[in-house]
Amino acid sequence: MDKEAVHSNVLTELKRRFDQLQHLLNDALEATAGDTKSSAGDKHETSRAMAQLEQEKIGAQLGELSKLQEILFRIDPTRISKSIQLGSLVETTKGWFYVSVGIGQINFEGTSVFCITPMAPLCKILMGKSTGDAVDWQGEKITVLSSK
Repeated sequence: MDKEAVHSNVLTELKRRFDQLQHLLNDALEATAGDTKSSAGDKHETSRAMAQLEQEKIGAQLGELSKLQEILFRIDPTRISKSIQLGSLVETTKGWFYVSVGIGQINFEGTSVFCITPMAPLCKILMGKSTGDAVDWQGEKITVLSSK
């Protein structure tokens, strides 16, 4: 599996999520701007407060996605390491893992790749391991088949 292509795919997925949230934020801002004062003042104020909270929530999510993008930009996908570390694309007996950002499963060329952070419990026990090494995970033996 091509690590550079997986990395690019993860960046594309983050951009898609970012664009989707930005669209939601723009819609929320337009709805608030178009909201005129009604005769039912309390109802109007509650509606505006809820819209403001939604905007803040979306803004926080955009901030988190920006942090994830920054992490990905710092990873050199051309770098090959002998042991598992940040930026490694790892094939195990449990599937493929990209040690980068925790965005969950992506599909790449018909294969599921789980994007996990180095702080994920499974990743913590895989860190520093090399091809052929095995770890015990929840009572199951997981073997590292390859690492790029």
